Parts: sequence; structure tokens; C-alpha cells
Amino acid sequence: MSEGRDVGYAIFGVGFGVWSFFHGFKVLREKRLIESIPTSTVRGLAIGLVELTGKAKKTKILQSPLTVTECTFYRYTVERYESSGRSGRWVMIAHGDSSFCPFCLEDNTGQIMVLPKGAEFVMPVNYEFTTGLGRTLPDSLVNFMESNGLQYRGLFGNYSLRFMEWYVKPDDTVFVLGTAQKNTTQLDDHRQALSSRLEELKQNIQPASELDLSKEGNIGPQGWSQAVASAEHGLLQEEIKSNFQDDASDVIIAKGDGQIFIVSDESQTDVVKSFSWQAFCGIWGGAALSLALLAYLLFRFGVWARF
Repeated sequence: MSEGRDVGYAIFGVGFGVWSFFHGFKVLREKRLIESIPTSTVRGLAIGLVELTGKAKKTKILQSPLTVTECTFYRYTVERYESSGRSGRWVMIAHGDSSFCPFCLEDNTGQIMVLPKGAEFVMPVNYEFTTGLGRTLPDSLVNFMESNGLQYRGLFGNYSLRFMEWYVKPDDTVFVLGTAQKNTTQLDDHRQALSSRLEELKQNIQPASELDLSKEGNIGPQGWSQAVASAEHGLLQEEIKSNFQDDASDVIIAKGDGQIFIVSDESQTDVVKSFSWQAFCGIWGGAALSLALLAYLLFRFGVWARF
């Protein structure tokens, strides 16, 4: 290892250790928060931070991208191993999840919609595949790579690739710690759709000519009000016909402003254990790593010998 490189690695290690130390305290605070919040039921929850456990129910037909598994939620990563001299590292080339699509949590008192966008997902890997000697890439992964325009073959055969996928299947037990809040998602979608229609109306003068109530070659205030009312009426009719209201709920579990949001297919007890281990490793491991590498840097630059 060159003289400059070992110093660079040591400085990076000190920074990582400091980050791990403070991150460990953050995880510890989250662990204590999970322990302090009582588990609620769907019927008995109140607006604010809540903790729920129940069965996952799908609201839309979802299939995980890598294994084509029917699920209520998925997350995946695809990495490629890139060599650099004598070393190498895994580089992310694709990732995604279904956090944009809500699912329902059901207990023995009812159902509530969960919008997982922005959540911290605590769950073990459900599927992992790493290419190697004698390992043929499954058809589902080949289809995924080709459909997404990702290269998996080089001059000397397949690249070194690693695929990982997490998913929650229908009727799996899920633990959710999030903020119960009024469901504004439906209203936001409605406003966005209406805005798009009115923008199209502005750009398409000919169909809008019948709204020229002043007969002066332009749409006056009264005509524009009529256009807005007509567009909104048409949109509402389409929403009703497409059963847009079926998945609507007055209250939804989602990420609150600055609030913790966890979705897991493990029990509350297992989540707490996982956070305890992360906090321990972060605080004590981060402190030990930073102090050890700081001592090395002091010795490396001869500062240690002056004391």
C-alpha cells in the first residue's frame, strides 16, 4: 500500500467511525421510541404516531421485478463487480421499489391503507443470486436485464452480477410504525389530473372555440370558468366509472414530517433486537474504529512521539 493511500484510507475510516458513532445513537433513540409506543388496532388508532401489526393485503396487482413473485410490496437492487487494479467493488447499476403503491394492513378490527413511500424497510433478503462459474443466469433475470437495457455479457462471458430482492407477500404479517394522517393522496392526484386537462385545453384552441362566449376570438373569464367546471365534471365521472374511490380511505399510514416510519415483515420484538444490535455496533464499533485510526494517524505523522 502506498504511503498516501494508507493515510487516505485512515482518514476515511475515522470519518466513517464518527458517522457510525452518531448514527448508533440515532438508532438507539428509534429503538426506545418503538418500545415506548403501545401497539394499536386499526379501529382504535388516533391521528399521530402509531404502531400496528397485521396482515398485508394488496390494493393493486404487483409482481416483483426479479422473481416475478406476487406481492404487496417489493424492493430490489442489481450490482456489478468492477475491478480496479488489485481491488474491486460492487457498483449499483439498478434499484427500485414499489413504495409509490399503497397496500392495506388488516387486523381483527379492520383495514387501513399504508403508503410506504419514505419508509425504512427492516426485512431480510428474500432472494439473492450472484453470477459465477457454472451458474446460469435464470430466465427471469435475463428478461429483467434485457427489458431494462442493462448489459449482462462482456467480451469474456457474463459480468459478475449480484441480484437481491425483498418483498412482502399477501397475508404476510407486517409491523408498521408510522403516522396516521388524513388521506390527501386522492385529492392531490385529482388536482394534478385536472391541471393536466386544463393545460391541454389552453394549448388546443379549436376544441375550446365553443367556449368563446364573448365571440371576440378568445375565451373570457366566464368561458374559462365554464371550461374548468366541465373538465372537472368529466374527470369526476371517469373516476367514478373506474372505481377510483374504492381504495380511498379517510385515514392513511404514511411518513409524517420528521417522524420515524418503519415497515417490516418481522415482529416488533425482532425489529427491536435488530435496532439494539445496530446501535451497539454503531456506538462502540464506531468509537473504537475512530480512536484506533486516529492513533495510527498521530503515529504516522510523528505527533505521537512528541507526547
